[in-house]
Amino acid sequence: MTWPMWLGARATGAMSPLVLHLATLGLCVASLVARGRFAAARDWIVLGAGPVMYVELRWIIPALGSVHHDAAVMAWEARLFPSNPSATLALALRAPWLSELLHLAYASYYLLMYVPPLVMYARGARADFAATMLALTLVYGTCFVTYALFPVDGPRYLVGPAAAPDGPVRAFVLALLERGSSRGTAFPSSHVAASVVAALCALRFNRWLGAVVALLAALLTVATVYGGFHYAVDGLVGVMLGLLAWSASIVLWTTLESRAAQMATAD
Repeated sequence: MTWPMWLGARATGAMSPLVLHLATLGLCVASLVARGRFAAARDWIVLGAGPVMYVELRWIIPALGSVHHDAAVMAWEARLFPSNPSATLALALRAPWLSELLHLAYASYYLLMYVPPLVMYARGARADFAATMLALTLVYGTCFVTYALFPVDGPRYLVGPAAAPDGPVRAFVLALLERGSSRGTAFPSSHVAASVVAALCALRFNRWLGAVVALLAALLTVATVYGGFHYAVDGLVGVMLGLLAWSASIVLWTTLESRAAQMATAD
């Protein structure tokens, strides 16, 4: 991914993409050689590097010059739904309290990504923590590659946010997206996919924690469409990706543990 970053830096006339990329690579290298009390960096590399890699996409996508595929996703949307949910859902549900609740759930994404893994880590549930990190690696890896090769802007970039009732939480979310989002990263919704993973892993670790995370993840999924941030297809595929990533992580982690146990027995 270094060469697209060079192209992006040259195209924008700025060195910030290259600095971000080198910082991310440095974090990865540091985590691999970490020892003792610094070994925790290796455990948290996915959630540490993920936001940086996401920001880089705002330069990588233009540098690759891929055609944006909103028209294709909108065609899929028309086949699956009688109307365009990202434009009509907020108009049908105009209650201000509901708008604020859904936008709050959308903003809770950042808590969902860090709090459940932190609880697992603090309580020494390293197997659950490792399975969660593996699932998130699969989610973010799949999403980021898809964004680079099949960019989709989403309705917020094409027509603006949905006509939902205003409020302080909605204003905060819109300001956050204005400053932190990367164009071309709508399909599939990494917010939805990662939140599904967080909910399933939390349910496996702790029923009460998992129930809270699952509720927030469900509201977040609706919020991505209600706020006009994603097409409904983006959220639907995000749910499917989250389920697949979680299932694959359980299988892979169980296999790795089994092989490790066999090797230990053989020794």
